[in-house]
This record gives sequence, structure tokens and C-alpha cells, in this order.
Amino acid sequence: MLIRRLLFNAARKAAAHPRIRAKAADVFEGEIKPRAAAAWAKTKPKLSAARDDFKKAATTVDPRDDPTGFTGELKRRLLDKGRTDDDR
Repeated sequence: MLIRRLLFNAARKAAAHPRIRAKAADVFEGEIKPRAAAAWAKTKPKLSAARDDFKKAATTVDPRDDPTGFTGELKRRLLDKGRTDDDR
């Protein structure tokens, strides 16, 4: 408990220090933000494809009426997609 309180107080003092805040802002803008943007750009097409797969599976089998069938349809689509990706 004592160590936790010491660390919390040190973090609070560091957050209030203007030089440390400026360095943190520079690190965020120069390193973290560009990496996050690159990761999002790389991930966005995959998420869009997954969303489209879910929508197509939902039009084939209604997940509210037949959740097991919906899961099976998603599984079939993923396995078919995996086979075509392996063939490339």
C-alpha cells in the first residue's frame, strides 16, 4: 500500500511538471500517434471485410432466429476464405 501511494504521488507530481508534460506531448505526437495511425490504416480493411462477412452471413441466416446456424455460416465463410488465402 505504501509503494502504491508513493508511485501515485510521484505520477501526480510528474504530471504537474511543465517540462515533463511537454516531453510527453512531444513523444505522443512524434511516436505514438503515427504508429497508431499506421496500425489503424493496416487494420481498417480487415475490419471492413469482417463486417461485410458478418452482414452477408446475417442475410443468409438470421442470428436472432438461428444463432447456431449463424455461427455455422460464419465458420464456413471463414474456412472458405482461409482456403482461398492459402492458395495464393
